[in-house]
Amino acid sequence: MTQVEKNPLDRSGVITDEKLSGDHDYQKRQKLATQGWQVASIPDNAKPKPGGGSYIKLTDNRHAEAVINVYPPGKKDEMHCHPGSEHIFLCFQGQLHIYGLEDGEDVILNPGELVHIRASYYYQLANETDELTVLYQVATKPAKPPRITRYSYRGKGDIDPTTLEG
Repeated sequence: MTQVEKNPLDRSGVITDEKLSGDHDYQKRQKLATQGWQVASIPDNAKPKPGGGSYIKLTDNRHAEAVINVYPPGKKDEMHCHPGSEHIFLCFQGQLHIYGLEDGEDVILNPGELVHIRASYYYQLANETDELTVLYQVATKPAKPPRITRYSYRGKGDIDPTTLEG
């Protein structure tokens, strides 16, 4: 039996690094870009992408980036973490279910509610409704880049994701 079969939360079977497949053409979405500012509209950009991708980058600076995550009904991530990067998710539209590994880490966010997830901490995002869910996300960038930016959960006894930090 493979490791993926043992743990249904991990459907990838491989370490994933979203920097390889993420959305990096964010400048075209900005309303204004100066030396110190990047301005973008959430409503103007909160549309599902062709092919089902949910990651829509709006800004990118030295220490953080702002992203919209668009989840159609039924879409969910695998359980994963981002070594060295904190994430803040604000539910802008719809409803978001967030799962963690520990007891009590199971919450539903409604519009206007947010969650702040510590660096290298596992979570799973899911839209379990019949409506579109739109999240506003801020992700910090560590001073020293991590060896990998996204790591999928492999089950109890998995590696400590902080070892993947820079």
